[in-house]
Amino acid sequence: MAGKARSLRSMIREARLKRRFQADRVEGRFEYDWAAIPHTRAAVVGLLMSRAPTGRYLEIGCAGNELFDTVMATDKTGVDPARGGTHRMTSDAFFAAHPSERFDVIFVDGLHLYDQVRRDVVNALAALKPGGWIAIHDMLPRDWIEEHVPQISTRAWTGDGWKVAFELLASPGLEFRLIAIDHGVVVVRPVRADASLTDLGPEIGAARFGYLHENFARLPVVDYAAARDWILGTEPGR
Repeated sequence: MAGKARSLRSMIREARLKRRFQADRVEGRFEYDWAAIPHTRAAVVGLLMSRAPTGRYLEIGCAGNELFDTVMATDKTGVDPARGGTHRMTSDAFFAAHPSERFDVIFVDGLHLYDQVRRDVVNALAALKPGGWIAIHDMLPRDWIEEHVPQISTRAWTGDGWKVAFELLASPGLEFRLIAIDHGVVVVRPVRADASLTDLGPEIGAARFGYLHENFARLPVVDYAAARDWILGTEPGR
């Protein structure tokens, strides 16, 4: 009975929030069925780690260690303020306390807010070894409710970290792909030593799902097979 009461309260709250933020509503959506796509973020991280089998791995946002425990790395660090990983702290605090740490693969899956995702990526770039890779989770909301900030529904929520993809698009020296699996996984590799993330906050910081939907074709969206070829350097024609 208590469970049904909580479910009813959640439904009522969600309905109220939908009415409150009706002005942000967008009819368009992306028809991805994540459950029907066999590849997940674990496959991507495993592929990246295969490029550096004795390398160092850092995960931001571990929660229940769903990904962290699967990573085949002898040297791995997990940062989460609540549970999981190896360090009980925020990502901001971790990077500030370990300014000289360097990693081969960094996976960003912390707080799903643009400002925080952006800080995590900027800090990850500074903590990356030459030839290293960064992956970012929850970069492809399928509709305005999955994306909305503040969070409206208790179902899958990606937040607005997707804005970082457009900053990557505007950043010379940073190559990336948005892999259409598992709520969207962006993989980034610096191709210049001085590469940095362009700040588009003044332009898109307040944007909502409608901007992503209208500009989606600009992003380098690929399936897992194409991403694998890019990561391994086996793309046709290379």
